[in-house]
Parts: sequence; C-alpha cells; structure tokens
Amino acid sequence: MANLLVVLLILLYTCQSGFANMFQRNYPGDKRYASQIYSVFYGVIVSLATLIFAGFSVHPSMTTVLLGVLNGAVLVTYNAMLIKASAAGPFSIVMIFNLSGGILIPMFQSIIEDPTQLSILQYGAIALMLVSFVFLNLEDKKSGETAVSAKFLLYALLLGLANGIYGTLLNVQKTLMNESENAEMIVCTFLSSAVFAFALLLIQAGRSALPGFRQNTKSAIFVTAASVSAAAAVNLLMYALGLVNVAVLYAMDNGGVLLVSVLWSVVILKEKIGRNKIIGLVLATIAIFALGFLHGV
Repeated sequence: MANLLVVLLILLYTCQSGFANMFQRNYPGDKRYASQIYSVFYGVIVSLATLIFAGFSVHPSMTTVLLGVLNGAVLVTYNAMLIKASAAGPFSIVMIFNLSGGILIPMFQSIIEDPTQLSILQYGAIALMLVSFVFLNLEDKKSGETAVSAKFLLYALLLGLANGIYGTLLNVQKTLMNESENAEMIVCTFLSSAVFAFALLLIQAGRSALPGFRQNTKSAIFVTAASVSAAAAVNLLMYALGLVNVAVLYAMDNGGVLLVSVLWSVVILKEKIGRNKIIGLVLATIAIFALGFLHGV
C-alpha cells in the first residue's frame, strides 16, 4: 500500500513540475511576473480542489491556522529563492541544495523526535541518495567559468531551507493534531501563499499586476493541470506521512521525482546522457529500492 502511494506521489509531483514548466513557456504576459502569477493561481486552485475533496467540510484549529499561514510564507519564500538562485548561478547546484534541504531537514526532525526510528542502513541509503543528486546534476566545468558568488550560495541555501521547512511543518501539524485536519492544513498553507504572492506581485508590478492574470488557452490549461496535480499530490502526501517515516518519505519522493525527470529527458526528449548521469541514475535507483525495502514499503 505505502509502496504504491510513494510511486503515485512521485508521478504526481513530476507532472506538477512538467506542467509548471509548460506554463512558464506559454505565459502570454510579462515573463518577470510569471512565477508570481503562477503562485497565485496555484495557491487558489490547490485550496479549492482540496475543499472539494473534503466536501467543503473544514474546521481548522488555531494551531493549524498558524502553522498553515507560516507554511504559506515558507512556500512563497521557496518560489522566490528558486527564481533568484536559478538566475544567479548554475541550476545544477540549485537542484542539489533544493533537494538536499528537502531531505536533510525532515531527517533532522525525525532524529530529534526519535533517534531510533531509522537504522544505520537507512541513514546510509539517504546518504547515497544525496550523493546521487550530485552526479545527476554534475556539469563539466567549462573553461573560464567563474566561481559562484556569495549571493548565489545564500539564495541556494535559503531555497534548501525553505524546501525542508515546508515539508517539516506539514509533518509537525500532523503530529500536533494527531493526524487530523489534513485538509485544513493544506487550505491554510496554499490560500495564504496565494495571498502573500499577490501582495508581492502588487509591490513589484503595481498597475501591471491585474492585467498579468489574463491567460491564453495553453497557459490556462497548464496552470490548471499543474495545480490539480499539486492538490492531489499534497493531499496524498499528508496521508502518506501517517504511514511512512518522514525522512524516508521525503528522500524517496525527492529522489524519485529527480530520477523520473532525468529519465523523461532521456527517453522522451532524446537528450544525451553522460557518465555522471548514468552513475547518478544507478545510485538513486539503489537508494530508492533500499529505502523501500528497509522501511518495509
């Protein structure tokens, strides 16, 4: 059961990433504001879809509201840092920080709660997953390439922290509320993220903010598809957190999404694959199967 949930999570988050990328490419307005526009649509649609899943029966406690609003701010920070880091330095390093943060911070939470939850072999499999990220994103250093800046490293570090904190807060809420109010947490998180993103858009774009929401057919389809995929994924994630250790779940999820994305680029997009990516694919595959076997999923 848990095994199928993890596989479905990976597929849903991969679809979300692919549709989001297609939205960016087809957005008809000023590209400088495409990510903020996406975040507003994304937050509203995920919230609405979750309300529909829950039959519009949500009754959040104050704890859930506060954690949800905090996580909404973290989600907006994540989107902003992803944009800034990607523009300031190598995307390969951005992805290493991003995915590593998404694994390490929840793992630290797991260790703090109960150091005995994971075995030495499971820690080893997670470490192997992190090593695979380096190989999957490794690029040959070009002659004359300058060293990355301190500003870029700061953006990348904040990105990794935001990714890890986002996942950790979802798990913290489940723990504090005894695995209840899942839909409430999702709605509070994504609706507040939409509000924060809209406020930032108004500050940055001024009078150009509202016209930026006009979409063409393709961009409207892709932002809707990305948001519905995200809604299904985050609702499934909240359920899976009650079945699988948080560190194991996020390691398999982050690694699986990257693995599927690389395979997609090779098989479907016919991109060339070098030795480093082959090594990364092998290591990531071993790590995912090891984590699944060791955790009994």
